[in-house]
Amino acid sequence: MLDLLQLSGKQRQFVDLLQQQQTVTSLRSLCAQTGFDVNFINGFLRSGALDGYVQWQEHSQQRWVLTAKGEDLGGLLPGVALADRLLAGIRDRATLQADLGPAFSLNYGALRREQAVDLVDGDGEGAVAVLKSSVLSAYQQRQGVFKAIACGEVPAAGAASSLEWLQQQGYITSRVESDYSLTVLPALQALELGNVITALGSELILSGQWREVELKPYDIHAEVPDVAYGRPTILTQCIQRIRDIFLNMGFNEMSGYLVESAFWNFDALFTPQDHPAREVQDTFYLAHPQTLPLPEDPTLVAQVKQVHEANYGGQWTEAEASRAILRAHTTTSTARRLHQLQGKDGKYFSIDRVFRNETVDRTHLAEFHQIEGVVVGELLSVRTLMGYLTYFYERLGFKNLKFKPTYNPYTEPSLEVFAYHPPSDRYLEVGNSGLFRQEMLAPLGGGEKSTVAWGLGLERIAMLLYDVEKLSDLIGPDIRL
Repeated sequence: MLDLLQLSGKQRQFVDLLQQQQTVTSLRSLCAQTGFDVNFINGFLRSGALDGYVQWQEHSQQRWVLTAKGEDLGGLLPGVALADRLLAGIRDRATLQADLGPAFSLNYGALRREQAVDLVDGDGEGAVAVLKSSVLSAYQQRQGVFKAIACGEVPAAGAASSLEWLQQQGYITSRVESDYSLTVLPALQALELGNVITALGSELILSGQWREVELKPYDIHAEVPDVAYGRPTILTQCIQRIRDIFLNMGFNEMSGYLVESAFWNFDALFTPQDHPAREVQDTFYLAHPQTLPLPEDPTLVAQVKQVHEANYGGQWTEAEASRAILRAHTTTSTARRLHQLQGKDGKYFSIDRVFRNETVDRTHLAEFHQIEGVVVGELLSVRTLMGYLTYFYERLGFKNLKFKPTYNPYTEPSLEVFAYHPPSDRYLEVGNSGLFRQEMLAPLGGGEKSTVAWGLGLERIAMLLYDVEKLSDLIGPDIRL
């Protein structure tokens, strides 16, 4: 017996809908037309609540759906835009390039792989010759089938070749889904649902009408979900995501100190004592304490002094190297680790906070996180460095990277890393990298090994991941993100 008082509002609406039907050939189609969730109705049927009121039979049907690769296309197959224009009689290469913009190469490459087009020389930049017009027509048919599948429609008859091609390209895949046919029995037609109140509002209480209506029973003993009271911030989630990537790449995590001596922050990294970065306009110096002790290893201090004076001239002073600062980069942790390794191979990373006396704007903060990475080994090169960084950013979903030569006191060669930021429609600098110089490695005990390293901005990566317009949106109590 169907307990009408225990039905939820959605279940009552569905029962009312069934009373208007004799048979239902496809439950999925009915739900799509009326806005019901097919999984919710499936559970309602299988609960047994409608036994004796509805007979239903399960059957399967095959559906075509887009893969993740297909969804990334944005609804347009590579090659179809160029095929449309070529079939319309447009052959001039300059016109086609101006019309399609950066997408011209992608479209031409797709058609060229099937030997449907070719470039011919001529006036200006030449023309695009059509070798197989049948392939261009096939692209239009494939686009029609692809669009129908993207809209959840069933492809038209005769689309077998297009479906096969789309599946071979990895744009679509077949999925077998269960569907149901229903027969509504007279017992359901005879039911009188009545008006049961499922939500007791203030109007019913104040007017006293709650005494006159039929209320759905409320189970005060029903279990409720365990709701968490807090959640990680975006930056915390981003840190954990990046940490997992480096751990999966075989790196070991290292850590350092927020307060460092200028020796580890600058001198051990072959940064001259008159470098502009050591001015108060760029670095936070502490008043208490004003100085920190130099390393206990006298050989290390002596070798650093010798390297500085031999390459930069002048007198290297312990007083300047002893000044206490808030670390300007996490490369201080790398320098300490290299001194511990003494030339042994290893891969290390850290994600820690750094401080710089920056003017705060949309892409700069005075306090931020830096992702430090270092690899010590044999025969490491710029290709090794770019390979590590490309793989890391690909794991985060970034494919538009650029590397630009730059200058760093402690790396040679050095590369800045840029990634595309859609909201601002430009490339943002997300990190710095390079191969450590021998002048830095030799005093630390690693002069015989090659070492590649990088320092990446965590907040800049978060801007790209979450389409944030300015860095300050990632910090503070605003949880709308």
